[in-house]
Amino acid sequence: MPIARFGAVALVTLLLAGVVLPVAGVPPQVNTASGGGADTPNTQQVQADSNATDTDGDGLSDSLERSVYDTDPTDTDTDGDGYPDGMEVRCEQALPDADPLRTDIYVEVDSTEATTLSDPVQTSIAETFEKAPVSNPDGSTGIDIHLVTDETNLSANGTVYSKSRAGAGNDIYDFRANHSEHRSDGYYYVLLTDDVAYNGDDYFVGAGRPEIAAMERFDSTKITASLFMHEFGHAMGLDAHQDGIDEERYSRTEYDSVMNYNGLYRQLTYSNGTDSVGRNEWQFVAENRTQPDVECADNACSSRCTQG
Repeated sequence: MPIARFGAVALVTLLLAGVVLPVAGVPPQVNTASGGGADTPNTQQVQADSNATDTDGDGLSDSLERSVYDTDPTDTDTDGDGYPDGMEVRCEQALPDADPLRTDIYVEVDSTEATTLSDPVQTSIAETFEKAPVSNPDGSTGIDIHLVTDETNLSANGTVYSKSRAGAGNDIYDFRANHSEHRSDGYYYVLLTDDVAYNGDDYFVGAGRPEIAAMERFDSTKITASLFMHEFGHAMGLDAHQDGIDEERYSRTEYDSVMNYNGLYRQLTYSNGTDSVGRNEWQFVAENRTQPDVECADNACSSRCTQG
């Protein structure tokens, strides 16, 4: 959801521990996640299995799934992250460092400014996802978020709005349509810019819609990372109609989430469901989040995938 600005920029502020912070509004390279993929089979294995049975149709033979990758030959997507096992194993150029046994989330980050998210901000976001209390098929916990920096210095026609508007370069959908390099790969899209409007109101400094988000940046690593987590939460389907989201009626103890306005700018994590609200947002992110379509599967991106 959006996030607000000060003075001429209409930014509402909070005073926390001596730091003046912007206040949020309604719904928002480098791969810094741990990640890692399975070893690529050798030529003999690929040739021997090229005509073998592929029960789940994920592009990997049953024998390779059992003997090499430890994936489920009856499940197209063993880790349930939205990417078929075969794509995670063979499409390194599309999904760098993907692991078919760990939850992967890919985000393309563009900017209308000369710079992108700082390394400390990216590290803070990646570490937050790595600590997510969710289980993976390989016995590990956490989520690998891959922040892929693409274009900077994109031209914006003034304020970037969260809803489609007439004209070019003035809403988040324009930028995704014209500049996203990874949309067919199932990437989320985040735009960094210096002037964001939510529902036509540029009082806000961030806005999130399904699969996309736009946000401004601040000098503080924590504030910028927290704003990203909030708006990206909206991009994944954590919506304002849900109890406590984009509201101040619950304390952080009652609703311990960056989606809570009382948690925004103070923390980065989502709720694990143990607070009074009782919504396990991390489980939702791992299992039920809104996900961009993966059009690159089923050999659609064969030029970026190894054969076999």
